[in-house]
Amino acid sequence: MKSLQKTFDILEYVVLRNGESVTPSRAAEELGINTVTCTRIMGELVKRGYLVQVSRKEGYIPGPMIITLNTRHNCYEQLAAAAHGPISRLSERMHCQVNLSVMNREHRIMLCYHLHSLNLKPWDHFSFTDHWETATGRLLIALMEEKEARKLTREAGICPFPKKELERIRRDGWVRFEQDQLIVIGRGIQIPGYPAAAFGFGVAPELEKTAMEASAETAGEIIRILQKPNQAY
Repeated sequence: MKSLQKTFDILEYVVLRNGESVTPSRAAEELGINTVTCTRIMGELVKRGYLVQVSRKEGYIPGPMIITLNTRHNCYEQLAAAAHGPISRLSERMHCQVNLSVMNREHRIMLCYHLHSLNLKPWDHFSFTDHWETATGRLLIALMEEKEARKLTREAGICPFPKKELERIRRDGWVRFEQDQLIVIGRGIQIPGYPAAAFGFGVAPELEKTAMEASAETAGEIIRILQKPNQAY
């Protein structure tokens, strides 16, 4: 099991470098893994096509299997595909970062995002636990069973349990709060056959009205795409 965890850690670390090559020694140091073990695992990933060795000096980059895995349909892939266009248009319209996420156990995982500017760097990890600090996190907690919601809010130090607030978020399907001089806005996406999802972003206070309207349009567009029969993505 530990070897499997190390394999996933190494693979995620290389992918998160955004195309930059990674040497075994660098990955081993960053992840706290023995260099020999790291080299062996990376070699096995090369054999399966998950990594490609650029050279012995430069190290490894993601391989073709990383992309191939996403060429088959499943509910997460279809959700991300349906959200990609609407999320990108919202990001460009509001000039801000927008992401769409789902909850997997206690981790929030980003399926789709748009950074608006090529100068911005994407997040340096795939999963998140700062749920109550984000629009997507609050929405996803509101959309889960109360037992799990209580567990996550308790772990986040939110006491007492915000039952009424979560019920309001679940009923309305959106969230809005102030954070770091921004208005943080999020919308939930719930469609039968797909995992509960939510997208969120932050804008300057003077853009709040426009952002609320635009986010409602975006949520509606994503839902309409997902509801189309035999939709080809």
